[in-house]
Amino acid sequence: MAKERRLKGIAVSKGIVRGTVFIFETKKIEVFQTPILSIYIRKEIERFEKAIKQTKRELMSIKERINQEIGADFAQFLDAQILMLEDKEIINTVKKNIKDEKKNVEYIYHKVLSNYAEKLGAAKTLYLRERVVDIWDIGMRVIRNLMGLTHSSIVEVPKDSIIIAHDISPSDAALINPSNVLGIAIEVGGQTSHTAITARALEIPAVLGIEGLLNKIENGEVVIIDGDRGILIKNPTRGRIHFYEEAKKKELEFEKTLSPYCELPSKTQDGRHIDISANIEFFAEYIHARKYGAEGVGLFRTEFLYLTRRGNPTEEEQYRVYDTLAKRMKPQPVIIRTYDLGGDKIVTDYHEANPFLGWRAIRVGLDNPDLLKIQLRAILRASANKNVKIMFPMISTYEEIRRVNFILKKVMEELKAKGIEFDDTLQVGIMVETPSAAIISSHLAQQVDFFSIGSNDLTQYTLAVDRGNEKISQLFDHFHPAVLRLIKNVIDAGHDAHIWVGLCGELASDPLAMPILIGFGIDELSMSPISIPKVRMVLRALTIPQCVEISEEALGFRTALEVKRFLRRTIHKKFPSIEMVVRKRGEKNE
Repeated sequence: MAKERRLKGIAVSKGIVRGTVFIFETKKIEVFQTPILSIYIRKEIERFEKAIKQTKRELMSIKERINQEIGADFAQFLDAQILMLEDKEIINTVKKNIKDEKKNVEYIYHKVLSNYAEKLGAAKTLYLRERVVDIWDIGMRVIRNLMGLTHSSIVEVPKDSIIIAHDISPSDAALINPSNVLGIAIEVGGQTSHTAITARALEIPAVLGIEGLLNKIENGEVVIIDGDRGILIKNPTRGRIHFYEEAKKKELEFEKTLSPYCELPSKTQDGRHIDISANIEFFAEYIHARKYGAEGVGLFRTEFLYLTRRGNPTEEEQYRVYDTLAKRMKPQPVIIRTYDLGGDKIVTDYHEANPFLGWRAIRVGLDNPDLLKIQLRAILRASANKNVKIMFPMISTYEEIRRVNFILKKVMEELKAKGIEFDDTLQVGIMVETPSAAIISSHLAQQVDFFSIGSNDLTQYTLAVDRGNEKISQLFDHFHPAVLRLIKNVIDAGHDAHIWVGLCGELASDPLAMPILIGFGIDELSMSPISIPKVRMVLRALTIPQCVEISEEALGFRTALEVKRFLRRTIHKKFPSIEMVVRKRGEKNE
């Protein structure tokens, strides 16, 4: 019996599934060079123009299907592909080379695309390098149409399959049928790739970036995808299969017990209400937010609008997304965060040795006020729905919030002068995710209407730990006393200034953290929609006096381990009804 093997990658879409490997790979097309006579040059160019038109029709058809089945925001990358398809420089170069070299269009087109892709592949920015996939996705469609070949379709993947591939092109990813596909594992890609975005939208567990995967897997094998930890398990032992089967049964049974909590009020046992909101990365997720009982959108990440294009989306394109989301969530609030570009989402030609400490988020916006103003105008116009709030990311100095508020005020004055309706009383907040912002939060509170604590980045920056680095990942811990004290400092500063304070990030959905956060006085918790029922269940078992006592004692410990051990003992003793939820989360984290 073959030995069990664990292949590590990047967790991009949560969940655990077991299925049969389906290796998805399009057949390699060999393009041959064929001389043509001068009298056939016109005909060759006509063939090229016809193939371009045919490919555009195919892409438009795919776009329409995605619009209807998944959401308009997922189809936006196809707009960028169509722009590439119709790129005048490429088209004119192909036509010119056909005339000059007197070679068949398949060969000429392939050569032109190779040169173009080589330039993009050498770019310093991740965003531009990832566009190489788009170039070849389009190019192979055109060449297949030129050669009269059929397109392999991911729609035909058999039921209960785990798709294994080197890469999945954006248009193929958009055609994945969640009824047949249980999980996805590919050799390349990351959190910002189209495959990752699509997998999360369809709630398909996915692990990306498994180096050399195709050389280690065969068609028909049974594998387990653990999307929580970012692991593919090849040749799982009977014990491993049994473990995951039992875990899945318990998970399903537990989900049934959680179902009523989608509709129950978010109150502690003694009646204190805490807003439970949803973090969403793209428009289509509002469906999940409503399904699981979110009391609003606590964080709408807008980066996908930029990352799925070759540049900034227009004001009108952004406005349509924001306005529709606000209308779908009414009367519940929607907090729209301005672009958090940079870090792992580099989109410029500026190369940095340490991008997480460099030019990102609000720093990019302040250095590109026109970019920021376009987004602010779109958000303000959507605020006419009276349920929109604006949030600025990565504020680390008092000067930054003063500057950004000045720009926001100018945009408001411009809209007012043009008679464009917006909510001039909308709330403005900031993400508190740097130690500097947490320490001077009493000053920052004078400039905003609310704080939202970004626990992931705050922990990363406070402990000087890159949470994506496996060698030091054990040092990344939200329960570190330094992190907890900063969180309490921010909440106290906010309340002293009479503004509300929320928290988003992994800590918001961790049941073990609930007594501390409630004891600190948190007003709102924002998390992945699927976590909402579990958190609401825990919340309804707690009382404020108990949580205050627990949080005060927790601050006296010296290490994160001591804090967690104390919390587990306390929950076992005082809140036995939620101990199972805490234990399940602890097992996953370990």
